[in-house]
Amino acid sequence: MIERNSSLRQTFAGLFLITLTTLLLELTLIRVLDVLWYPNFAYMVITMAMLAFGLAGVYTSIRPAVTVHHASERLFRLCVGFCVFTLLLYPILNVVTFDFDNFSSAPVKSTISFVIIYISLAIPFFICGVILTTIFTLHDKHIQKLYFWDLLGAAIGSVILIPLLPRIGPAGLVFVSAGLGAVAASLFATSRIKLGMACCFAVAAVATPFLKSDGYLDFTFHMDKRKIKNVEQNTEVTLWDPISRIDVIDYAPGIKWIAYDGGTQTSYFYRFDGNFDKLRAVLPGEAHKHFWGRMVPISHYLKRDTDQKVLVIGSAGGQEIKAALTYGASKVDGIELVGSVVNLGKDRYDEYIGGIFNHPNVTNVKGEGRTFLRSTPNKYDIIQIMSNHTSSSIAAGSGAMASNYLQTADAYREFFEHLADDGILHINHHVYPRMITTAALAWKQMGRDNFREHVLVFEVQGYQDNLPTLLIKMSPWTEEEILESRQYMKIKLIEKPARFGKSFLSDDFYSGDLPPEMVKGIDYRVAPATDDQPYFNFIRKKMRRVDTDPDNYMSKSVSKLLNSRLQSGIPTDVIHFFVSGGTALTLSLVFLFVPLLYSDVGKSKWDRKGSFVAYFSCLGAGFIIYELIFIQTFMKLIGYPLYTYTTVVFTFLLGAGLGSLFSHSFRLSPQKLWSLPFLGIMAYSCAFLITYDAVFSSLLTTETWVRITASIAIILPLTFFLGMPFPLGIIAVSGQANGVVAWAWAFNGLFTVVGGLASVLVSIFYGIQNALLLATIVYMLAWMMYSRMRQPQVAKRSQVMMN
Repeated sequence: MIERNSSLRQTFAGLFLITLTTLLLELTLIRVLDVLWYPNFAYMVITMAMLAFGLAGVYTSIRPAVTVHHASERLFRLCVGFCVFTLLLYPILNVVTFDFDNFSSAPVKSTISFVIIYISLAIPFFICGVILTTIFTLHDKHIQKLYFWDLLGAAIGSVILIPLLPRIGPAGLVFVSAGLGAVAASLFATSRIKLGMACCFAVAAVATPFLKSDGYLDFTFHMDKRKIKNVEQNTEVTLWDPISRIDVIDYAPGIKWIAYDGGTQTSYFYRFDGNFDKLRAVLPGEAHKHFWGRMVPISHYLKRDTDQKVLVIGSAGGQEIKAALTYGASKVDGIELVGSVVNLGKDRYDEYIGGIFNHPNVTNVKGEGRTFLRSTPNKYDIIQIMSNHTSSSIAAGSGAMASNYLQTADAYREFFEHLADDGILHINHHVYPRMITTAALAWKQMGRDNFREHVLVFEVQGYQDNLPTLLIKMSPWTEEEILESRQYMKIKLIEKPARFGKSFLSDDFYSGDLPPEMVKGIDYRVAPATDDQPYFNFIRKKMRRVDTDPDNYMSKSVSKLLNSRLQSGIPTDVIHFFVSGGTALTLSLVFLFVPLLYSDVGKSKWDRKGSFVAYFSCLGAGFIIYELIFIQTFMKLIGYPLYTYTTVVFTFLLGAGLGSLFSHSFRLSPQKLWSLPFLGIMAYSCAFLITYDAVFSSLLTTETWVRITASIAIILPLTFFLGMPFPLGIIAVSGQANGVVAWAWAFNGLFTVVGGLASVLVSIFYGIQNALLLATIVYMLAWMMYSRMRQPQVAKRSQVMMN
């Protein structure tokens, strides 16, 4: 008995380690591919690789372990295989490169490279899936405790990326993942030799990245984003911030390029001697030598020498801060999401940029714009945002379709509320017609009118201007101000008050209530973005090329932006939906029919088999929908995208693990209290939908740690109940043929991917609240399926009691 308990404790420990390692590896690879490719492609490939989890369930349902000794030997070999194939990712991703932009010119080579990378990514997850399903199948009587250790390991794995990534980088984390896998292997070792080998491998793998003294182990760039390969040899600094990888590159005389995530986004440190009078004397003529262009200092010029107070959201390399100081700002607050850039500007590059980050009038800190605004009562004369949003899948909180909470009507209300009576909101971002409809909705919600009198838009004509200049003034623009701004900018004023001439957009765009027929008729998405539908950058309606059509409000910049996202006729901004969805649909047939034809559990006849498949499919879909929607919802409360992602994922996994553990204490079974988790989920969902807005509002101005703690307390009751249905389902089918647990895992894993896609699509087209309702409905369906699935066990128990 003691030996059996010891073996079970080792199994719990091995399960904990392998799930911790797998989630750490998943998050690490997402960050790697965000840099090597783009976030949407990274999400697509990792999603497809994660389908290997479900495929492992199919494999185990056909070839289950039959004895404890057989299982131990299999688990040891699988853990060793996990270590080896995880470690191989480092050379493979450095040798085999794939560039989506080259697919049309070299389709065969690109396809081969992609397949090699995809298979290499999928193998560790497949092995992990086989490990988990083997353990669950062999010890199904302890499923509630096993599920607890599974989820607890994943919860820890979701948070340790943050402290480790800046220290050793993602390549180092790959080595650490391999080493932790070796520790798990040691727990399943069947001899002292195997135990010693596993321990030696673990020490060597974990130690390797920490022993490297000169920077990081790193990966080769795959895509040549912004021609970074031409200048990467001039890299002066590389830092893996938890939000973004930062490379500072000696780009040109007087310019240091700050490349975010391998060039996905960009900023610059401009050489500056600190002489603001000298700089002001050469503006605007030499603006391009000190800024991106005249569009950076224009608002500061209009407010010059008025002791203006300025807020810069996304201060990056400090261009906006320098512009504010040049024109006499008395106070400048800078907020930058990537703390490493702030530190570089204050320390290493302080002298290079003229000490602007350490100027006595400047407070430049790591932070998130809307979170900062909620915490300050200050009013500003200028709030400036230069195309500010994160390029990281993890930091954005979704990956599939990046949300942008700085471009919603709710955000514009907060901007307007923090502007002085004649303050200016200055934004440079693509697709200005949608910016105007979004801002107009906020303006209307605040009870204000005549919005057109307050808006100016400058746009370069004749080519794709991805950063048109939007200036919204809280008081109407005067004739003198418009004349000054035109003389300064020297480009076309495309939007202006009606009294100053015709504009590109009609008055409907400024009404705050764009007619539905216009929303439907325009060939891109112009409806206002809101916190409930924060996907401002998702503007595509048609999967083909679009033509410039001023009569239908399709400008050259918007049409070129949409067409630039077509590669060989394929829209790269939405391809991940089609590929991931098509792959999931194809594999669903494999997951269903292969076990039916080739496994004992599939071929055997048992009641409610259809309910069994539907039940575990609902659990996979419902859980991930709740998780992804809560990430988006709690972004409003916590603010910082990375903190939000980590808090929600950690709480979901920890809470579900505790729910599974306590379901054992509560003695949940097909005969007793089986409705409890479903009733809890329904009650919580209804209460949350009714109260969360008021609760969030009461917490928005508190400290970050208070909001994170409150978020954990709010989320935990739901996740506690979410952890109960999976082990409850395993208990209901545990008497069936060997392999039933693995088959349940397969459908649960498959529909995790399906549910993830569904959550994004529903939230884009119908809103986040409706996606939350969808998750609730999915669990209601699971409840119905369980009521059917439990009946054979109930009948069997009743018959035993009668006898």
